[in-house]
Amino acid sequence: MQAFFFRISYERIFIMKQKIVFFDIDGTLITEDGNQTLPESTVYAIQELRRRGHLAFINSGRTLFNVIEQPYILRIGFDGYVCACGAHILYRGKHLLTATVPSEAHAAVIDAARRYHMELLLEGPDYFYFDLSIPMNASRQSLYDRFPNHRENVDIPNKCFNKFVTWETPESDTASFVKAVSPWFTYINRGGGFGEFCMHAYSKATGIQFLADRFGLSLDDCYVIGDSMNDLPMLDYVQHSILMGNGTPSLRSHVEYVTTDILDDGIENALVHYNLIP
Repeated sequence: MQAFFFRISYERIFIMKQKIVFFDIDGTLITEDGNQTLPESTVYAIQELRRRGHLAFINSGRTLFNVIEQPYILRIGFDGYVCACGAHILYRGKHLLTATVPSEAHAAVIDAARRYHMELLLEGPDYFYFDLSIPMNASRQSLYDRFPNHRENVDIPNKCFNKFVTWETPESDTASFVKAVSPWFTYINRGGGFGEFCMHAYSKATGIQFLADRFGLSLDDCYVIGDSMNDLPMLDYVQHSILMGNGTPSLRSHVEYVTTDILDDGIENALVHYNLIP
């Protein structure tokens, strides 16, 4: 069912159709410089967007616990979350979709990572699963240290994960690893030897379509804002695609609008550009 609401502006009354806006996190809502800076203009803009009756959703490769427990997410306030590249969707506390990696793929992923010398991190709704049989690089060690209540060993039985990431080592055979897990996963090359693997049936784009159908909205009612290559599925999926000014330059040809940098009120300027907020 399509939703409409009234907006009073000076002496005229407009009937405005409800829209839904999807936001990436790193490099879009917060800076990626290690400080995780959240601009005040971003907080204002998203809260104003919701106050005007529109829907605001996170759309992230992160899994659930690594989204909903972050203080900057709680401070802004969102209607829901598309997590794990579309494999887990929540709306106002209700789980609308939960898809996890089938058990027959668990051993295949772990064995292939060890065979082809890839540093592996399985990402689940409640835990990160670390391969403790090999030394950790700085990135994995940082995650291990940051989430003491959300870490497990990849070798435990009955794992529950939605996706995984890898880091190359000097001995890595990435091509062979990608081929070994290809029956189940789509590979996203994030650059710098970092890879992201999502189940074939799910992406940031499928999450958008799921929620558009849920709310009776068309894709023309959907807006997406991102900054990096793992946002490409959603940036390509809808017309109203927005790239942060600090985003990957090669993505500029894929979007409808390039806003300003994250610290130059990029989110607020984007929402103003599309008349979603004044």
